[in-house]
Amino acid sequence: MASDLRTRAVLAPTMLAIVGLVYWLDVSGTSGIKAGALSAGLLGLLGIGGAWEFATLLRSGGFAVGKRTLVVATTILLGSAFAFGWAELDHELYPLAVATLLLLFPLALRSLGRGDMHQGLERQGATLLGFIMVAWPMYLAMGTCFRCLPSLLYVVLICKGGDIGGYCFGRLFGKHKLIPHISPGKTIEGALGSLVTSVALAYALNEPLLGGLLVLPAWGALLTGVILNFTTQTGDLIESLLKRRCNAKDSSTLLPAHGGILDLVDSLLFSFCAWFVVLIILT
Repeated sequence: MASDLRTRAVLAPTMLAIVGLVYWLDVSGTSGIKAGALSAGLLGLLGIGGAWEFATLLRSGGFAVGKRTLVVATTILLGSAFAFGWAELDHELYPLAVATLLLLFPLALRSLGRGDMHQGLERQGATLLGFIMVAWPMYLAMGTCFRCLPSLLYVVLICKGGDIGGYCFGRLFGKHKLIPHISPGKTIEGALGSLVTSVALAYALNEPLLGGLLVLPAWGALLTGVILNFTTQTGDLIESLLKRRCNAKDSSTLLPAHGGILDLVDSLLFSFCAWFVVLIILT
């Protein structure tokens, strides 16, 4: 336990410093490349790594998953985010449809073979789940970088702040289990603390990060905090379900004492999608 705490004390600030540096280079324009590209690139790498971990995790649980197909389709989708200006919604959504077909079609053909007919449908379903759950949100997050980069930081701070608030409230006041068959450590008090923290951050950060860029009234900021916190906690619980079903403690051992990439971004996946919808409405 003490060793894990020491590792977290070093690794967490290091990751925050890297993210902060990438964001600063993007916002300041000192990198000399397209605004938002560095942050989008970092998200793309996380998305590809997350897809790899998803397939590895499910295979360890005995599920048939098209690992190579998932990673290749994810790479194509996330790479396509750099190909256009993110100004027209219909153009932005074309890659989602095309990449999904590129993912499913070879798996569907493979399932027609005699030797694969017993696992073909399962492979299609499990691989598609990983693509929609990991690749789609990261693609939309990359689009958010190009559409309104500060709003991505807004979402991340609200979601991760909610995670921290939930942990602190749960440790201090947690008595009633929230959903013990999925995540025994989570409590109702922690969930409420997470909600309060996210809503407070959504209100407090609205003007500093979004002022002059987006029109988000006070009530809109409060509602955004509620929506993002709900998707944050749901994403975290869904990944907990996957790990419990596959008898795994973490999605991987890539990050000591933290787990893997999916453990790092699980609470952001649904939130990235929810915020992209809000962003489209506001712009």
